Amino acid sequence: MLAGKAYVSAIETGDFDLAAKAVRVLQLRGKAEPEMPLVLYAVAFAQRDWNGADLATVELEALENFAFLQPYLGAWLETARGRDGTAILAQARSNATSRYYLEEHLILHSLVRRRENEALALLAALVERNEARMAPVRIIAARHFWARNETATAREILKFQSTAPEQKLYQLIEAGQKKGVAQKVTPSTGLAFLFQRLSNDLASQRAEFLSQVLALASTRVAGDSDYARLTLGRSYAMADNHDLAVAEYSRIGPDSPYFLVGLSSEIASLVANEDYGRAIGRLDSSLDGNPEAPELYILKGQTLQALGENAAAAAAFAQAVALGEQAKRSDLVMANYWLALGGAQEQAGIWPEGLESLRKANELLPNSPTILNYLGYAQLERRENEEEAVAAIKQAHELRSSSPAITDSLGWAYFITGEHERAVAYLETALEGQPQDPTINEHLGDAYWTVGRLYEARYAWKTAKLFAEDEDAQRLASKIDLGLRPDLVSP
Repeated sequence: MLAGKAYVSAIETGDFDLAAKAVRVLQLRGKAEPEMPLVLYAVAFAQRDWNGADLATVELEALENFAFLQPYLGAWLETARGRDGTAILAQARSNATSRYYLEEHLILHSLVRRRENEALALLAALVERNEARMAPVRIIAARHFWARNETATAREILKFQSTAPEQKLYQLIEAGQKKGVAQKVTPSTGLAFLFQRLSNDLASQRAEFLSQVLALASTRVAGDSDYARLTLGRSYAMADNHDLAVAEYSRIGPDSPYFLVGLSSEIASLVANEDYGRAIGRLDSSLDGNPEAPELYILKGQTLQALGENAAAAAAFAQAVALGEQAKRSDLVMANYWLALGGAQEQAGIWPEGLESLRKANELLPNSPTILNYLGYAQLERRENEEEAVAAIKQAHELRSSSPAITDSLGWAYFITGEHERAVAYLETALEGQPQDPTINEHLGDAYWTVGRLYEARYAWKTAKLFAEDEDAQRLASKIDLGLRPDLVSP
């Protein structure tokens, strides 16, 4: 019992050595959980205890749940021993779950075995697909070729620069930065990436504890790895352990491809802890070192918004827009910058400047449901330009009819323009998607009251009041008592 509690506590606090000791005790008592051999495998691999790693693989297979990893664990172990693990790796084709991870490990194995031409043949298809999920693989490969002084190959792998880390790495390569950037792939790199990938996949399935186990295992074998720190930080944040998350994120240096992602994640964890002063200080410090980075001003604006300082946030976003235009960022990026600026201006009451910013975002990215919905609803709230507002919301709904928020906006647009029965139909659909949303419930209550469904209106308002705050809660309380009056209609 004590060993079981010690194991859980050790994982949650990042004490991997204690976790390994607890696992050994539990194994002697026949109480091992399916993931526990992975802990011992990571410890043995890091210590070059190949026999211990072999034994852990056998135990993992016996416990079944993670047996699909056996071809990868066996192949990386053989490679670390200086042998050819290709035949073991090929066993992954016989299992559907194993096959899901095969392509990336074929590439990494080829790079470790210095069969770069073989790796490039596989990388060509991966690069052209340009999938966000495969960005970490492209980054590992580009860093490998950069370490081999094959600059053109590294650039080609990163040519789409579709994620922030890829953009950062491309810039570092262009600047000739080698230290801390150029890294050849080793067996430890490949094994760590297996653990990192699985940790992230488990996190997406809300398996928080298992995600932490795999993230910690990756740090044990990865050595000085920025992606390992990012993965571990994410697993801590997923479990609401933001102090440990911040500690991991803060270790990702400014020359890492993952610096901005790590900094953004660090700020998010500080905000989650309501440590706004530290978050702003961290951003100001980063801006001192890189005052021309629009992304840092975006982060600062988002942090100020979380603090409720919308006017100051708007000023930060305006700086990001100016720097982004100067740096010739893409239309997609600039549309999001203008949207951030327009949103902050709208919330700060800086209007009609906010409207012009939202219109600019829409010009740059005319088919974005998010931008169209915000553009329309912001005008609808002010009961201005109703024809333009309704047209924007209708277009947003055509593009993303599955969104409860956009469906609510369209229902409310029909309410404002006097089509009350039609409004009820759309608002009821929106409520099915988000039954506890206070705005949707209040809108539906107003629509119900207007078409004479008074009992249902009060029920909707009461539901809205459960989740509303401040002025919204007061307005709803008045409606519940007095019914709908012109001065009590939802904004």
